[in-house]
Amino acid sequence: MVLTLTFLGAAGAILVLSPLVLTAGRWQVRHPRTALTLWFGACLTGTGFAAASVIVALTSSVTARDVSNSAESFALTAAGWGSLGVVGALIAFVSASAEPLTRSWRDSVERFAPVAIAREERGAYTLVWFRSDEPIAYAVPSRSPEILVSTGLRELLSPPQLAAVLAHEHAHLRQRHGWAVRIAEINALCLPRSLRAGRALKRATLLLIELIADDTAAKHAGAVHLANALATMGRTTADPGLELRADRLTLRKWPSTRHHRYAAAARA
Repeated sequence: MVLTLTFLGAAGAILVLSPLVLTAGRWQVRHPRTALTLWFGACLTGTGFAAASVIVALTSSVTARDVSNSAESFALTAAGWGSLGVVGALIAFVSASAEPLTRSWRDSVERFAPVAIAREERGAYTLVWFRSDEPIAYAVPSRSPEILVSTGLRELLSPPQLAAVLAHEHAHLRQRHGWAVRIAEINALCLPRSLRAGRALKRATLLLIELIADDTAAKHAGAVHLANALATMGRTTADPGLELRADRLTLRKWPSTRHHRYAAAARA
């Protein structure tokens, strides 16, 4: 019983305190991949402790018949069955919480499908061009991943800039950023509403995956092209966040562009 409570307490401490630590300061902007890796590590560690507490509780309930004290035997059995109930409820909660995000991806595809004017199979994903004056590029993770790009964006950017944007969206797909968003959503829902850390970590995750995709695209399609694309889109849409991301790219030194599968998949 003591070991079960110890594991459970460790899991709760990690899952509650790690968002407070990992969202403090501004170091995440300079090292987005490290920040996201640490967060996933904390999540997996906390989940591991929680799983260990369930396993210990179940093992104790199975061996409870050998305990001479009937009260202790009852407590161990109740803890074991209670742990199973908690696990079942958590699985149901996670499934129900993840569905809205999955549905939002499907809705994005269905919303742009009526105005789609061309589809290009690019091996790793399908590039879908749709008619819109707004500059939009959006990656849709699924079994058949797609990148949706508007005609407005194609007209706004030069071919190298458009290729850099495609490399950014391709990075989202290759690095499974959809799962990071899903886990962040679930983590925020699992924590009490009074605790801001869960919501802060969700916002931080959304920013981190954008910065990671920026860094990947900058390495493979050219930091100058991506920075110019972001700045142009930011001015057109009056989104200061895009211009800030463009400024961030100009403050770093980048290696020469790597011409391989990213560049091939991101050609304009």
